[in-house]
This record gives sequence, structure tokens and C-alpha cells, in this order.
Amino acid sequence: MSYYIGIALVVLSALVEASVMPMFRIQGLQPNLTLVLLMTWLIVRGADEAFVLIPIGGIFIGLVDGALLGTALLALAPVALLQEVRGAQLNDKGFAMMIGFTVIMSLVYNYVYLLVFTLQGQSGSWFEATTQVILPTTLINIAVVLPMYLVFTVINPQPRRSLYA
Repeated sequence: MSYYIGIALVVLSALVEASVMPMFRIQGLQPNLTLVLLMTWLIVRGADEAFVLIPIGGIFIGLVDGALLGTALLALAPVALLQEVRGAQLNDKGFAMMIGFTVIMSLVYNYVYLLVFTLQGQSGSWFEATTQVILPTTLINIAVVLPMYLVFTVINPQPRRSLYA
């Protein structure tokens, strides 16, 4: 996979997330496809490509969703920190790390959005948002990351050498 495929996938996931996924919501909730795609790309393909795709994903989500333009970029920025947390120990822990990072980043991503909405005066109770939106969305993201991770590992069976350097 190259940058061109990655950019196309990120743009497509942002468009699908904003236009198609609202029609298939589960109790009013939908997965954050672009977030899950970028985390999977980081774990499977490495930081070099993910660092290019994260800002592109943030900009495209910002263009197609209803929040302020920089909100998505700000919410996706912590994905880049996963590289530092993850380090080079990916061997047998890739899938477990993927689940853990999905939980962490789903929480961070949604709380950044909630913080921005709070600063704009548009949010309600943080407790209700956590129990009714953020935690269920995190579970939906976990359900989406499983098949996406499997597809990425099948497409890219060879681990990148830069992951272990």
C-alpha cells in the first residue's frame, strides 16, 4: 500500500462516515471510521505513513461534519502519540494493542469533541454524554476495528522493518 491508497482510503472513510453511516446508526450511534482506519494504519503500516494520513483525515472530517473545522484535526492529533507509547514491541501484541488503543483513542477523540462543544456552550452533561454516547461509541469502534485489522494484516502480511528499528 502506498500513500496514494492511504489518502484515498482516508478520504473515502471520512465521506462514508459523514454521508452513509448516519443511515445505519445503532441506537443513534455510529463508529468513527476514520479514527479506526488511522489507528489500524498506524499499528499495521507504521508511523511514517500514518503521520501523513492523520492531518489529511482530520481536515477531511472537518470539511464534511458539522463541527468547527479544526475540531477533527485536534481530536485526531493524539493518534500520533500512540507511536511513542507503542514503541517497537509489536510482535505478538498487535491485536491486543489495537483493542487497547481503540478504547483509549475513542475516549480521547470523543472527549475532545465534547470539550470543543462545551467551550462553544453547546454541550449538556458530561456524565450523560459519557454513558449514553462515548462509551457505546467506543464499543462500536471495537466491533469495527476487528474486521479492519484483519483485512489490513492480510493485505500487508510483512511487518514493516521501520516498526522494529
